[in-house]
Amino acid sequence: MIIGSGALKGRSLKAIGKEPWLRPTSDKAREAIMDMLRPVLAGARFIDVCSGTGAVGIEALSNGAAHTTFVDADSRSVRLIRDNLRMLSLEEQSSVVKGDADGYVGGLQGTEFDVLFADPPFDSGLQEGLLVTLSEHLRDAADGCIIIMEHASRQPVHERYEGLAIDLVSYKERRYGDVSTTFFRATRHRNEADSTTHDQTQ
Repeated sequence: MIIGSGALKGRSLKAIGKEPWLRPTSDKAREAIMDMLRPVLAGARFIDVCSGTGAVGIEALSNGAAHTTFVDADSRSVRLIRDNLRMLSLEEQSSVVKGDADGYVGGLQGTEFDVLFADPPFDSGLQEGLLVTLSEHLRDAADGCIIIMEHASRQPVHERYEGLAIDLVSYKERRYGDVSTTFFRATRHRNEADSTTHDQTQ
């Protein structure tokens, strides 16, 4: 595996052979994701959920992200990610969490990140489950926080998730054969109290 863009372009990543528990995001998809995120990546706090080899989060660091948090429940992936970070001298710009994706996401506050990428196992139901959890729990999210979900092309994720304080609204989708990525943007609800306060200050 090769980093395709940014300051570390051309550097190799350690990978494991074709394993049923590991399905890395393709080089083409990673490069396209970075191209679409380029306006917001500089200095961004990036989270790579179900990170596998860590390739997406590392690519984000290569393209200017200030910090990436890698989250994976599999011990083999955690070891692989740490090996890759050590090899590329990225340990100070990153943290690795061994844990369940839904549990980790359920504890997030929106102020903790700018971009979150998730690539759960296909057919696990986690794609939509994570989006629902994010929508329900990002009460402190700033407008414009971006969520990217990788999923099977034959199983598109819904276009909109409404939570107590945050809507996740899809605004872009890209297909790479059997795999697609859908981009969501978090938008804060304005309740009546907010509207009243806003009106009074004009």
